[in-house]
Amino acid sequence: MVIRHLVSRLFAATKMDENKEKTLAALLNSASRYIIYALAAMLILDLFGVPITALLAGAGVVGLAIGFGAQSLVKDIITGFFILFEDQFHVGDFVEINGTVTGTVEELGLRTTSIREWSGRKVYLANSEINRVRNFNRQQLRAIVTATFPFDEDPVRVRATLEEVCRDMVEQHRDYFLADASGALIEPPQIYGVTDIDKNDKGAQVTIIALTKPQSLWTVEKVLREMVWQKCNAHGIRLAYPRRVYETQGGSTLSLAADALGQESGDWGERAGQFPGQPG
Repeated sequence: MVIRHLVSRLFAATKMDENKEKTLAALLNSASRYIIYALAAMLILDLFGVPITALLAGAGVVGLAIGFGAQSLVKDIITGFFILFEDQFHVGDFVEINGTVTGTVEELGLRTTSIREWSGRKVYLANSEINRVRNFNRQQLRAIVTATFPFDEDPVRVRATLEEVCRDMVEQHRDYFLADASGALIEPPQIYGVTDIDKNDKGAQVTIIALTKPQSLWTVEKVLREMVWQKCNAHGIRLAYPRRVYETQGGSTLSLAADALGQESGDWGERAGQFPGQPG
């Protein structure tokens, strides 16, 4: 506790980035624990009459003997220092490690790094196992939300409705988006345009884009989808869904939703897979 307090007081006097302060503080706390444990062990041995000088003299031989078994530990510590000094990530950053673990960095220690996943699960990784790091806090992330409308919907009404969605998104959730030094949004929510004419004849796909803060990407995409759905319902604009048109022998046509026939369209699963690691 004393060491932690001293470290906190030290960083309080600096103008260092807050996340970097947390990272260095966690590393120093981790290192100080090992040092304190080692000193405490030597003091206890001295109290029992064990000659510390002789013990330290023999430590070289013992260290050589166990060194081969502690190679992974040494590698973890060295890698931890490289992660810190290469500034790969800090405590509080949202990262993806080795393409398998995604979450917020909670602690960077001498030997391990702990990640809190979106599900709440805490994952510990040996520093030497960290090979590939994707730091979302160092990137400009673009929210990409698509909606498909039937071909018989009025494109002018569709555009007007989506523009209303974009305006409301800025008014209600401005803090989610990246801004420049003057406070102006770099890329506010906007209609990118018609990005696909659906090959299954469901309709025309329209895409909305916006540059978001790293921690807000998935929230922006979810809120945008919900607002598109709500606004379209309010304005009587239909969203497209898979349909099948059948012609009878008498020449009349019958249009049925694919779901009514017990058929599944793979498009929705593909769309959900556009954003790996996205919380549901």
